[in-house]
Amino acid sequence: MKKIIITAIAAIALVNISCEPAFLDNNVYSSIEKDKFYKNLSDFEKALVGCYHYISGRGQSKDGNYAVGIPMMGEAGTDECFVNTSKGSNWDYAYQLDQYSSLVSTNLGCQEVWINHYAGINAALEITDRIFAMNPEFLDNNPRYREIAGEACFLQALWYFNLVRIYGGVPLKFRASDSDDDLMRISRNTIGEVYEHIFKLLEYAKENCAVLYNKQYGRATKNSAYALSAKVNLTVASSINLLTIPSEVKLGEINTFEWTLPDMDKAATIEELYTRARDDARFVLDFFAPNYLMPNFTDCFYPHESSKEILFEGVLSTGLVTEMGGWFGSLYGPNGSSNMGGGQSVLMGNNVISMNQYTFYNTGGTNAANPPIWNSTDKRFLWTWATFRLPAAGFAVVLPPQIYNQTQIGKFRIDAPPDYNQDRTPVNIPILRTSEVCLIHAEAQAELDNIYGFGITADALEFLNVVRQRAGIESYTAASITDVVPLVNHTNTNNSTATTRGNYDLRGWNDESDIGHFRRAILNERQMELIGEGHRWHDLVRMGVLARIVPAVVNYSNSYSVANKPEIPTRDIRPHHIFRPIPRREISLHGGYLIQNYGYH
Repeated sequence: MKKIIITAIAAIALVNISCEPAFLDNNVYSSIEKDKFYKNLSDFEKALVGCYHYISGRGQSKDGNYAVGIPMMGEAGTDECFVNTSKGSNWDYAYQLDQYSSLVSTNLGCQEVWINHYAGINAALEITDRIFAMNPEFLDNNPRYREIAGEACFLQALWYFNLVRIYGGVPLKFRASDSDDDLMRISRNTIGEVYEHIFKLLEYAKENCAVLYNKQYGRATKNSAYALSAKVNLTVASSINLLTIPSEVKLGEINTFEWTLPDMDKAATIEELYTRARDDARFVLDFFAPNYLMPNFTDCFYPHESSKEILFEGVLSTGLVTEMGGWFGSLYGPNGSSNMGGGQSVLMGNNVISMNQYTFYNTGGTNAANPPIWNSTDKRFLWTWATFRLPAAGFAVVLPPQIYNQTQIGKFRIDAPPDYNQDRTPVNIPILRTSEVCLIHAEAQAELDNIYGFGITADALEFLNVVRQRAGIESYTAASITDVVPLVNHTNTNNSTATTRGNYDLRGWNDESDIGHFRRAILNERQMELIGEGHRWHDLVRMGVLARIVPAVVNYSNSYSVANKPEIPTRDIRPHHIFRPIPRREISLHGGYLIQNYGYH
């Protein structure tokens, strides 16, 4: 790995913040001689701003951060998305992630995520090392230092959370360094040790992050920390509870979830983690009560980014003219010419599965003279799915026979012809949203109710239905949630009623218990609410269903009798694919200290 240097963004973003928020406006980075830096609060502020570069900064790291690499890790190879095989050699690493069988340790995405995340962790440690060494009385009299340290701890926790979910157990760094030499001499920590470290980082962040930033967006706040803590605890709880890992994949103790919290057995650990997830989620929701969500689903996305519902986001919508925005907004759709606002169509929706979740229908005609009018009872549909295409000549409707071929995920679209390079779309990526916190609360409460033998309770349904009510669809009851049919057949002609397509169990779960139905409902709702935001692969892994669901939907989608639908690539998923490979470059540089994940070479 390259020598790690501190990066700092010049103070433009911290001056005149009464103007339009400009947290990441200036991307002029410079090497700082550390001995001459960190002399006052302003220096720490600049260094902290530099840390956020590793979330969504441009340059060589775009395949390792939220501009491209992290959403790709969360969407490729899932039941909701696949990688377009016509995009050329620049996306070879994405094809590997998508198809599994060709995934090797030289994968560029795996390498760049590793490099970028450890560089960010090191930059954050430069800050926390110094603040934690300060006199407590000085910190009491200058509370902004602890707020800065809280943000730096939040960022470290987020980066470690990504790393442990992608690679399994990874090395922990406890102090900053001028180079990678110390990282090259440490071995992988276990998954349990990594999560324990994340918990400690988040406890500090929850206590010390600022409650709210009024004029600077893209910053971690107290609610960001609580939301991430809820998500981390839910991930660990569900992984211990539901994920089975073969012995050879565990690498001894490195990649196992067979660990417990101090002085607790497995059952008590699972209960405690679900309780933490629920309670931390409730902390966030109580802050926004009684209006938990923005009135409209579209309020969460461009050009309405940074609304109150966005708890943390990767900021790509501001920048100098030459480096405006980022890749994220053009990874998906709409279909059509990029100079009209169409996307790059790298990540394609698995339309037969994902679109059908929304019960879409056509209230218009069947040809260009009498065009179709696509709609749904679900208010999320028309924003999530671009049921149109953008040819060079202008706007065009998608006709019924073309619906599964030309309709694409459009929730990150720009609704005006762009006058910028499509590689730099000014669209922020939402990382933590309050609607996801609602679903975290619902899932954690349902699992606790199952532990206590209560069945499906009103407490478990409450915030699941908050999300559904904004979408304009029927709330679940304890009885109706057992009727969830994950895949339905829609006729595409004036029919808004979903009818069961045979007996097909999309989820591969034959569990007819209350919690089995609730888990399917949660997975469905997370897909409809969060599709394309980089969560799906992690959800399927933590719930132990990746190898069951993805091949099933591929086979079903490819057999679905619809004209002009795209073929979903075959996915050969093996048990070891719940982890990605440790980059071969790192294995080589570390001289035997790093052990490769089972199944990779």
